Amino acid sequence: MDGLNTTAPESCLDVPRLLQLFEGLGDSCDFGMVQRAVGIEPFGLFRFAACSAVQLGSLLRNRFEHFGEPDDLWLDEVGKNREYRVRSRLCSSFWTHTKRFVGQDDPEMVRSAQIESIRFLKKKLMRDMSLGRRLFVYRGPANFKAIREIAVQLRTYGDNCLLWVKLPDATQSPGTVEHLSDGLLRGFVSRFGVYDPRRTPRLPVEEWVAVCANAYRFWRKADPPTAPLKNLISQSMTARRCRWSAHPSASNRQLDEPTPTGGAVIEHKLGRAEPTSVYRVNLPVSVGGTFTFSLWVFLPEGFRGQRVAASLPGCSMISNWTADAKSPGRWQRLWVTASLPADARSISCELIAEGAVGDVFRSASWCLERRNQPSGYGFELQEM
Repeated sequence: MDGLNTTAPESCLDVPRLLQLFEGLGDSCDFGMVQRAVGIEPFGLFRFAACSAVQLGSLLRNRFEHFGEPDDLWLDEVGKNREYRVRSRLCSSFWTHTKRFVGQDDPEMVRSAQIESIRFLKKKLMRDMSLGRRLFVYRGPANFKAIREIAVQLRTYGDNCLLWVKLPDATQSPGTVEHLSDGLLRGFVSRFGVYDPRRTPRLPVEEWVAVCANAYRFWRKADPPTAPLKNLISQSMTARRCRWSAHPSASNRQLDEPTPTGGAVIEHKLGRAEPTSVYRVNLPVSVGGTFTFSLWVFLPEGFRGQRVAASLPGCSMISNWTADAKSPGRWQRLWVTASLPADARSISCELIAEGAVGDVFRSASWCLERRNQPSGYGFELQEM
């Protein structure tokens, strides 16, 4: 078997750049987690926060007056880990994570730091709204009157647009977007986040990317941004300079079936339960540096695996996004970004799996790039 890629397009959807143009306004951490899933970590007042639609409209209408001042903010202790969360007296529905915990961090230092942070992020948000350079996102069920008020208030700051993301009904499809009025769009995803990784599936990241791409079309009246694609795996295969291999316990075969992500589909079957390099490609490089390896996997119903991940062995990992074993029956993208020593002259890309003996799953669209985040190879735009 020669591997996964035969040809690759010269460009692809620039997913990190696209999602940098959006900013979440509540009512949860969902959109912030989607941004993390595509490799970006922008600053935002509401990125990992909640706020009701009605009170968000009020904050916008009053230009955030007094919001975030020392006498407005207080700390609440939440969850088994007793995380400090910031709450507002002015806006009772608002809260945001601190990632600081009772017994580990001094509460006054946490509160002081959050006051400074919220002041900064509030000014940044108001500046961005005045420039009209973000498409703002509100996720979740809400009264349409309250959503329309948010959209109206956003346009008092500048030429802004609101994307309201909901669950679809029987006539709507995940990933699609509707134009409701000037400055107001409505998009759909199949589910919202329930943050219990032991029991619940993660967010449908690929649907969120489709929503953002389609919303961008309405917002800018143009196709979303693309990026040049230099897939080092495809280039090496064309030059016959790469070598594919697998652990002896794993079996791999190429399938004659289409995939929405392009390229060939490989079926992988696990022969042991321990973490295994089920498939690997080794290719030469001229010099080390930062690389991102991405691929798409399909976990069928009944898959019993614990972990499916991309790996760059011998590199220092910077960040990654693994497969979600609780989201079977759909293609999902995983990736890893890591640093290879400067004197290295080869690199290995591995698909790691830990599961039950006999588990079968598929992969496609292997891609290695000299980037500090995955581009968007394999993402397809839906027709509007």
